[in-house]
Order: sequence, then structure tokens, then C-alpha cells
Amino acid sequence: MNRNDILTYEQVVAQVNEGKFFEDKEILKLHDKNGWTVAHEQAKQGWTTGDKEILKFHDKNRWTVAHIQAEHGWTTNDKEILELCDKYKVSVAHEQAKRGWTIEDKEILKLYDNFKWTVAHEQASHGWTTNDKEILKLKDDSGTSVAHVQAYHGWTTEDVEVLTLHDTYKWTVAHEQASRGWTTEDPEILKLCDEDNLTVAEIQAERSGWGPEGEVKVRFIQELQKNFSEEEVQETLRNIDSLAKEYFKKILLK
Repeated sequence: MNRNDILTYEQVVAQVNEGKFFEDKEILKLHDKNGWTVAHEQAKQGWTTGDKEILKFHDKNRWTVAHIQAEHGWTTNDKEILELCDKYKVSVAHEQAKRGWTIEDKEILKLYDNFKWTVAHEQASHGWTTNDKEILKLKDDSGTSVAHVQAYHGWTTEDVEVLTLHDTYKWTVAHEQASRGWTTEDPEILKLCDEDNLTVAEIQAERSGWGPEGEVKVRFIQELQKNFSEEEVQETLRNIDSLAKEYFKKILLK
């Protein structure tokens, strides 16, 4: 009988923990009660393989050897491997994206986990950007779009359709951009408000010292009047004026 035939999972893992890696597929298949294989354990310690059969080995949570390799910085562009998902629908592509890897393939970018967080969301959270509206509009369960994530990291757009995208709290991409210093003079964008009736205009006043003037002010008031009472319109204008003054006061005190 071959010596390898009598090795138990525990015996093999003990050797792996001492720095020995195995390549024999039959040994790599050995697993504990949770389905955690020798290959998983080796990958956890930095070992890699390109063998698809081994990469697909998974435990009870469907966490594959490929997922572990991705955690350690290994990457692949093989769609069959990138699409492998655990029980929470977290794909290998998600894991790679968490570590700065990017891809432009729409099928992969659209992969989403149980919270509808896509690979595109993950890439955007690490600085990647796209202007593809189909991708920008992708939303997770909270309504956060890829565009929101990009805006959070400093990306801006002037596209009205994208600016008006909002999450479940009615926080728009325009709100997000304004909170980082971007400004617009478009009354239709300025009037956008979240569920607390906080307008984009108010955020611009707070973060940039912006205030409506001339024709922009006239049109802005007209837009507000479509959705708010006259009292609410005046309150919004007072808020803008107050926030703008506070902004400049802070600038002077610096």
C-alpha cells in the first residue's frame, strides 16, 4: 500500500503547518467535517494552483480554494473561476476586486452578492471608475448605485440621469458629489432633496459656500415652489444663506 493512502486529513494538515505542501490531488481532496480540504489549508498558507478542479473544491459554505487564493492576492481572468460563489453569493471576482484587481467585462461586473453588492461596486470602492450608464445604475439592497460609490471617492458627472439616481433615503448622486465640493447651477438638480428634505443646494452652501443668485435664484425658487409650501421655500433659502455664511466664517478662521 502506498504511504499516501494511509495519511489522514489531520496528519496531512500537521505536515502542511510545518511548511510542507502536497500536489497529489487525492491528498488535496482530504477534508474535515466542514468540507475544509487540504487544498484550502495550503491556500490559506500561500500555496497556489491553476488546476480548475482543485480551485473549485469548496467547504460547506461553498467557500472555494479559489476564494482563498484570491484573498492572498492571486488573480485570474478565467470567467469560470471568477463566477464561483460562496453561500452568500460572494464571487471570486468580488474577492479579487477587494484587493484592487479590476475587470471591464460586464457579465463579471454585474455579479452580485446577497445584498446586491456587485463586483462593479467593489471595484468602485477601490477607486475604479466607469462612465457606462448600465453599470453606474446598478444598485445594492440599500439603493446605493455604483455612481454613488464613485462619487464618494471623488468622481463627478454632469449627466442629469445619473445625478438623480437615489438610494432608499433619497440621497442622490448629486447630494454625494455636492458633499465633496462639487457645485451646479441647474435648478432641477439644486432642488433635489433626501427624505429629510435636505436639498443639494443646502449641501453646496455648507461645503462650498455656494448661494443662488440672479436668474438661477429665480428658477431655483420656482422649482422649490413645485414641491414645497411658501414657508418651506423661505426656510430653505434661509438655510442656504446661513450655511454659506458658516462656510466662509470657517475659512476666515483657518
